[in-house]
Amino acid sequence: MNWSIRTNSSFQLNLFSRQNVERTAQALQKAGQEVATGRKADIYTELGSRSSSVMKLRIREEDTQTYMQSNMLIANKLQLTINSMDKLRDTIQSVVETTFFDTSQAGSGASLLQTQARAALDELIGTMNTNFNGEHIFAGLASEVSPLTRYTQANPDTGLSPEDIINSIVANGPTNVVEVSTISAALDVVFNSADIGTPARNYEETFFNGTKEFDAGGTEIRRVTAWVAAGQELEYGVQANDEAIRQTYKGLTMLIAADTTNMDTATYRAWVAEVSDTLAKGQEGLLQISARTGFNQEVVEKAQIQLRDLSLVQRNMITDYENVDPYEAITRMTNMERQLEATYQVTARLSGLSILGFLR
Repeated sequence: MNWSIRTNSSFQLNLFSRQNVERTAQALQKAGQEVATGRKADIYTELGSRSSSVMKLRIREEDTQTYMQSNMLIANKLQLTINSMDKLRDTIQSVVETTFFDTSQAGSGASLLQTQARAALDELIGTMNTNFNGEHIFAGLASEVSPLTRYTQANPDTGLSPEDIINSIVANGPTNVVEVSTISAALDVVFNSADIGTPARNYEETFFNGTKEFDAGGTEIRRVTAWVAAGQELEYGVQANDEAIRQTYKGLTMLIAADTTNMDTATYRAWVAEVSDTLAKGQEGLLQISARTGFNQEVVEKAQIQLRDLSLVQRNMITDYENVDPYEAITRMTNMERQLEATYQVTARLSGLSILGFLR
């Protein structure tokens, strides 16, 4: 009878033992990492085919966070717009109230009214040139430029200043009641950018430097817009060439440029009445801008609430996929520690065995 005896060398035993220790140590390290982070050490390997779902969720969550950050910026712009419109309305109201007490004769309070109007115009221009986060929010799409040219400053493109244009129309008038309507109509041509013969005199050429109301073909140019959520676009831009701003600007310049010393009482009353009517239109327009902006605030806030809820759901789903049960991870780590200790003990005992030790 033949006997077949298989033997394993001590080298092979040591090799197997070392490999076992290495595998156990790696498993222990992985379990320790999961205990420390609370997340699976190798997410996509463990999830397998479900890993694509996690990737899609993460992409959607990144998009959601982008919308939320953008909406916070938009909300700040909208609030700044409302504050600016409210402040301008209060300033214009003070001018309007002064005109009510100064319609009897040209000399009584005309000088004070002109000074007040000039201060209000400077405030209007300064407010419209507000820079927020590096953007001029009242310039339309051309947010890199200051929308309004200073009243006494020459526009580099036309070589004219707003003051030059206004003074050329008002001149030393009006000297009679008829001229009140004539001058007001001439100013309307400028502020409506309708001067075809001398386009440099137009509001959108010398006064305003931002995005025009219409392109060369007569098509209305789109306002500043933003996506507040997937599939939800909001047009929210307010521009310094809006009707309310132009009417306000016109009314103030009528007070500033007029030579009241050439007016009789009837002419002065008609002039102040025209100014009051123009400023009232501006105030009404400013109020409408505030109302529209307030509505946009509600739209952004509702979108933000929905995005926060969506983000919470998405993050919970990602957590369910990627996170580990802390109790299970700790138990697994403890078992690995015990297993590794036992392996070290066995290895130490085996390394101490030899034929010489046995023969002793």
